[in-house]
Amino acid sequence: MEKYKFKVDKPNKLLKFLSVALQQYSYSTLQQANRNKDILVNGKREKSNVCLQKGDVVEIYLNQTKKLNKYEVYYQDDNIIVFNKRRGIEVCDGEFNILTDYQNINLKIYAIHRLDRNTSGLVVFAKSIKVKNELLKIFKAHQVKKYYYAIVKRREIEAEGTFSDFLQKDAKNSIVKIYNKKINGASPIQTQYKVLKNNDKLSLVEVVISSGKTHQIRAQLAYHGMPILGDEKYGDAKFNKHLKENKQLLQAYKIEFLVNENSFLKYLNNLKLELDCEFKVF
Repeated sequence: MEKYKFKVDKPNKLLKFLSVALQQYSYSTLQQANRNKDILVNGKREKSNVCLQKGDVVEIYLNQTKKLNKYEVYYQDDNIIVFNKRRGIEVCDGEFNILTDYQNINLKIYAIHRLDRNTSGLVVFAKSIKVKNELLKIFKAHQVKKYYYAIVKRREIEAEGTFSDFLQKDAKNSIVKIYNKKINGASPIQTQYKVLKNNDKLSLVEVVISSGKTHQIRAQLAYHGMPILGDEKYGDAKFNKHLKENKQLLQAYKIEFLVNENSFLKYLNNLKLELDCEFKVF
């Protein structure tokens, strides 16, 4: 167990105070400590989110394994906020996710698109309903380009190109299927790729999409013989095991806004947000 001790400098709610003092822990972890009576205020155990006063002394005991480098604010202005999400957490769903964690300690936000749990990188939220509705129009009009890095099983292929296929969602089994021709219930998809580096087993590729269907990149790359390393749903299980990787190496590393003059968010036009590649395979 890890012990922390703090002196309160101004009135505040207990959990809000701790979420600022202990930003390396998720809000749900602090809530659990509160429920477990692992928090003391002025030497007395607390199990409720009490109001603290200036001068109060707060002590908390936390399991160090719960420490989580969860997400960071990468960009924000009056209308939008963009997070750099770590692998292993959700955007909106699950026990711990960015949406509820951030709203618990800051302001109400609205998710505009999603990344899979084990995909890291940039994800956009709106700060109001008005902005949410406008951003959804912008995304639907393909006025946002999303760039990804992926480590994939190497295949002899043209250095760059575009995969054009059809995607059918199987909600019952939580998967999607890719076809090379139109079938009932399938949507057309396009994914641009560029091979950046190769070694004897793997390739680092850049992937660009202007729309985004569920699991599009993962399923389509696998369909074309380039499964993402560590992808347990669409990947090559034997290959993943051989290279000892069980989380997909897919990073949403760049977002580019191409907003037209008719939008009140036109100031975002040509805004490019970019992360360094996090993969150290090459």
